[in-house]
Amino acid sequence: MESSDHNAELVDEHRSQIIQRVTMVMPIADKLLAEGMIHKEVYSNISAARTDQDKMRELFKALHSGGNKVKSAFLSMLRENEPNLLQDLEFHIKQGDQRENKSTISLKYKELIRGEYATVQEYNSLPGEDVKLDDRYTEPLIIQKHRQQREREEEIRSRGQDFHQVMGQRDSEAYKSTKVERLFDPDEHGDIQRTVILQGHSGTGKSFTTQKIMSDWAFGRIYKDRFDFVFHLRCKELNQATGRKSLMDLLNYNQSSSSMINQVLRQSPERVLFLVDGFDELKFSLDVPKDSLPREPWTQCSPEVTLSGLIRKQILHESFLLVTTRSTALDKLKEVVKPPVRYAEIVGFSEEGMKDYFVKFFKQKQHSQQAYDSVRENETLFTACIIPVICWIICTVYREQFDEGKEMIQSLETTASIFVYFVGTLLRHHCQDLGQSALTILQGLGKLAEKGMEEQQVLFDHDSVSQTESDPSKVPFLCKFLQKKGVSQTTMYSFMHLSFQEFFTALSYVLLGDEEAQEKVRELLSKVRHGQANHHLLPIVQFLFGILNKEVAKRLKEEHISCSQGIWNQLKHFILEVIEKGKEDQIVRRTMQLFTFHCLYELHADDFAKEAMKTYTDINMSGSPLKKTDCWVLMYCLQHCKSIECLELSGCNLTAENMKILLPALQKCKALVLQVDGLADDDIDDLLTALGEGKSLELDLRKNNFSDEKVQDLLVSLAKHKPRKVQIGVKSITSNTSDKFMFLISKVHGVLDLIKLHGCGNVALSVQLQKDGVRAPQIFLWLKVPEMKIICDSIRTSGYSLTGVKLRVWRASDEDNQRAFLYPTDNFRLTLHIDGPLRSGVGRQGLQSALGNIELSLNGDDVFDWRRILQLHQTLKYKPEWDEHADELISLLHSQTSLVGIDLLVSSLTERCAASVVSLSQACSNLKDIILQVNGFLLEEGIQCLHESKRRPDCQLLLLGRRCRKLADQCSEEKDKRLSCNDNVLLALHGESFIEIVLRHGKESGIDDTWNGNESKIDYMWIGNKNDSDDTWNGNKSDMPSDDVKCKGCCVVG
Repeated sequence: MESSDHNAELVDEHRSQIIQRVTMVMPIADKLLAEGMIHKEVYSNISAARTDQDKMRELFKALHSGGNKVKSAFLSMLRENEPNLLQDLEFHIKQGDQRENKSTISLKYKELIRGEYATVQEYNSLPGEDVKLDDRYTEPLIIQKHRQQREREEEIRSRGQDFHQVMGQRDSEAYKSTKVERLFDPDEHGDIQRTVILQGHSGTGKSFTTQKIMSDWAFGRIYKDRFDFVFHLRCKELNQATGRKSLMDLLNYNQSSSSMINQVLRQSPERVLFLVDGFDELKFSLDVPKDSLPREPWTQCSPEVTLSGLIRKQILHESFLLVTTRSTALDKLKEVVKPPVRYAEIVGFSEEGMKDYFVKFFKQKQHSQQAYDSVRENETLFTACIIPVICWIICTVYREQFDEGKEMIQSLETTASIFVYFVGTLLRHHCQDLGQSALTILQGLGKLAEKGMEEQQVLFDHDSVSQTESDPSKVPFLCKFLQKKGVSQTTMYSFMHLSFQEFFTALSYVLLGDEEAQEKVRELLSKVRHGQANHHLLPIVQFLFGILNKEVAKRLKEEHISCSQGIWNQLKHFILEVIEKGKEDQIVRRTMQLFTFHCLYELHADDFAKEAMKTYTDINMSGSPLKKTDCWVLMYCLQHCKSIECLELSGCNLTAENMKILLPALQKCKALVLQVDGLADDDIDDLLTALGEGKSLELDLRKNNFSDEKVQDLLVSLAKHKPRKVQIGVKSITSNTSDKFMFLISKVHGVLDLIKLHGCGNVALSVQLQKDGVRAPQIFLWLKVPEMKIICDSIRTSGYSLTGVKLRVWRASDEDNQRAFLYPTDNFRLTLHIDGPLRSGVGRQGLQSALGNIELSLNGDDVFDWRRILQLHQTLKYKPEWDEHADELISLLHSQTSLVGIDLLVSSLTERCAASVVSLSQACSNLKDIILQVNGFLLEEGIQCLHESKRRPDCQLLLLGRRCRKLADQCSEEKDKRLSCNDNVLLALHGESFIEIVLRHGKESGIDDTWNGNESKIDYMWIGNKNDSDDTWNGNKSDMPSDDVKCKGCCVVG
């Protein structure tokens, strides 16, 4: 019997619905009046109301004054007169209770999930050492587009930064990259796929991602409005299920919630998501006859039948499903999953994801940055770090070093050791029911890898793989994918990356018996000795040294894998042979020396390193770019040298950080050639300390920006050495610096050949010093004009004279007297640049100038109108046609009696240009050599003008450019330069003689730049006035102004 209080609450709660829907108002009022529960006055008011709704409002006034007893009686009468209305009310009440219960159950379930998924255990976790999920999980790169074979090969073969650039392209709309939270969004057609397959290689984070989905859903971060419940089924755990199990049993939820979960699955399956994680790990088959599959989630069957019913959408077909699997098991999954299906691939980490992972892993920002930077410098590890497990291994190793207070990277694990860690991790944690020993699997992989390396093949068909692996789907180190081939499909396999293929090739050799292993290695080393054609095999050799490392071999033994030691003597002999050959053969040294050092580092056998390095006295690394890891490798080897006579480190892209790694070696050597970029003032002290005293030095510090005080310290310190060539980057020059500059020159007068100061200026000066008839150092100054004057004044007061003066001007102000700081000199070469060091007259924006650079050779004082010369030169900027301004500029040179040579860069040889040059040769009686380097075409009108002109017999004219051989409609525009009808030619006019030499036929051209940097060689061949001892003006790009030497606003730009 329902209580009157409960009935009264029901009437009050649903007052509005009762007023709107009751039609039998008067029969109910009659009965209430008869039972004395309302008065006649109230009854009259009810009767007088016009509508049923108004009548009910009057009745409710009486119900309110009558209390719970009257309301309860009213509800009983309502049940008799309005049964349908009351049923609806009671149903909604029941639904409300259910919603309340459902909400309560959902909250409790989410609370349970939040606790269960908040932490994870790592592979090396001790009991109780759980790690917060959010401290490890990093969003992976997920793409939905199937890649073509060419794209797959590009990913597998590229390395380091190139590899991450390729993968960066994959993270785009073109490859349908997506996020976890968007996996169930509508596709491009607006359709929502209820089944998603998320495939990926071993160790790419598939299981981690499903855990993160559970956690984020429970916290309301994703799928909040889409799914009321998300359930997680781990296939590894399902393998342990026995007996008959329904889907409800497999979910293994709290039994007190089973009825409510049952009801949710029955009434709202479209609000439920099932995560089936690790399909490839299932030990049982899901190939079950369709008529045997259950239709309801509470029907008990064998676990494989129940799971098959879920995946094949026989159970809860409106629910959503996400299945993760390795790519090797994808074909088996395709056989049972019910279409339509969305396929997505979890590739691993993007480069940005890698950075995020390192930041999350380490507590201190400094440690994360150091670890990431060191990995980035190791091309192989940087590539492999796309795999999250590799990232975890590397970070774990680094953290151990930090915890022990070791110097970063000084005790860095070798590359091979990281790969061995990875193999061991996958064998222990990612291999279920292999059916064969780990050794057998590794041997099979090695055979496949070796075959691929021999044939330079990275993709394998199913038949090739089946010959070495009985069940490729269970091998965690292989990747599998489908490729379209004509009207059919073909299954292809690959290793995760070419570096893993190289590693497994090396590993396969040491897994053989001694005799067979030696034969294999003998063949490998024989191929490597045959030069560049087989250099793709060098990583295998390096991995062999790494695998023979005692610590690595010990780790392999822990995996019950023993390595053959029979190949040690072969590898030892090979390295010593390469070292000896490199001393005589520069090509071998350049291509093999750094490789040799990496092999010694991978082996990490100190005794053998001493044996190998004892013959090294001169070590020349110049021209070999050195990354941070290379510097640690080099330092490891150099510390085992008995002595270092000369160490050459020029053109190695050394930074301040890398230089610090090598400081002990700098201290050890007797002679040093060093180039370092990006040094700060604070770094100078470390360098000077390491240099000590008495060294023979060639020091290139031009790409730096030292303060005046530090330049002085450096100049004073260099006076304690025997410097031959010195280049220093400076901010500014003062008189004190100038004094120290001359102090250094006086101290090392007989030793120093060249000294250069690179600052911020528009003018460059090169001079040869002489004193008492004895040649002194050559000086190169790239400074502001006032600073040049300070240096030149110091030179003059020190009793030196200037010879071989060369002056170049870039964007200079016409207000500066460019020669004001020079005292009289007999020979003087001046070069004007229209807008920086242009190549063949082509400006930075691809626009040509009719008259680009002008180089003048003077013998005596000049009488130029400098202001007008510079004004006209700037007027010609980016003007391709020879006009009156060009004529005027050349005419200004007519009165220059000291002019003995001129070199012009012009856009094309027109008749007007040729006439201007002829007039100059006739006006300047001392002019002996004229060179026209033409970026475009030698037009026939210009050639004819020169041919018919009156030329002085003692003046030689050389022209270099393109000449079209067509008789009509000859080429004249930039777009025609590469046509086969255009030859690159040299024309020589001397007196009455006219000689034409074809330097390159048009059909052999195919090169945009006409002379490809060989102009100076041609100059030397035809005229003999450029044989100066230095290379200041001989096309050395490093001496040209560049963007890394920027003006700070201190220069006046004309």
